[in-house]
Amino acid sequence: MKLDNTIVTPLYKQLEEKFQKEIENGERPAGSRFPTENELSEQYKVSRVTVRKALSRLTDMGYLDRKSGKGTFVAEKKLQRGLSKGVIGFTEMCQLMGVKPGARIIKIALEDPTPREMELMHLESDEKILVLERIRYADDKPVILELNKFPESFSFLFSENLNDSSLYEILKEKHNIVFNDSSKTLDIIFAASKEAKALNISKGYPLLRIDSILQDTNNNMFNLSQQLCIGDKFKLIV
Repeated sequence: MKLDNTIVTPLYKQLEEKFQKEIENGERPAGSRFPTENELSEQYKVSRVTVRKALSRLTDMGYLDRKSGKGTFVAEKKLQRGLSKGVIGFTEMCQLMGVKPGARIIKIALEDPTPREMELMHLESDEKILVLERIRYADDKPVILELNKFPESFSFLFSENLNDSSLYEILKEKHNIVFNDSSKTLDIIFAASKEAKALNISKGYPLLRIDSILQDTNNNMFNLSQQLCIGDKFKLIV
C-alpha cells in the first residue's frame, strides 16, 4: 500500500489507521515483532518522524508494546474490566470482546466464616459459608484467580457444573438469583507461590486485587467476591 500525499489525512494518520486495521484483523498477531522505524520509513517512503508519530499513537492506544532494547511488538489484547456499580460477569465480558471464556474449579467447600464475613453477609452464628475458588481463562490463558463466598443456602452449587461455565448465569437462569449491585475496593498485590502457580506467572508478579460485596435484587442475599487479575491483561473502565 502506498500512502497518499494528495488527501487531507496526514501521512502519520494514514500509517496509524493501516497498522491498526492490520492488528485488528489478525494480519499482525499479538506478540509478533513490528518492523523498525528505519524499515517502515524505507518501505513507505516517509520520514522516521512520521513513522515514530504513528507508532507512538498506536502504543498510547494499547495496540503496540515498545520494549527498550528489544523492539516494538504487537500488544496482547487487554480485557476491559468495568468498575461501575452494576454487575457484569467474566463470561459476559469475554463474549462482548470476542474472547473465549473458561473456568476451572480449584476448590468448592463449606467453611466457617470469619466474624467480618458473618457481619458482611448477615449470617447466623451457626451458619457456614460456601467457598468457591476458580481459575478464569481468556482464550485458554489463565488471567484471574477468582474467589467467591456465599451463604450456606447456596450449597446447591455443589451439584452444578462450574467448569467452563458462567456462575452468575447459572444463578440467574436456574435459581432466579440476580446480583445487581456491588461495592468494590482495589489495590495492587504481588503474586505468592499459590497465585504464581495457578496463573502461570512468576512469583512477585503484580496482580490487581478487586474485592466486591454484591447483593441480590431483594437485598437479602450476599456474595463476597475477590478477583486477582494479572495486571497487564486488563484495561480498567471507570
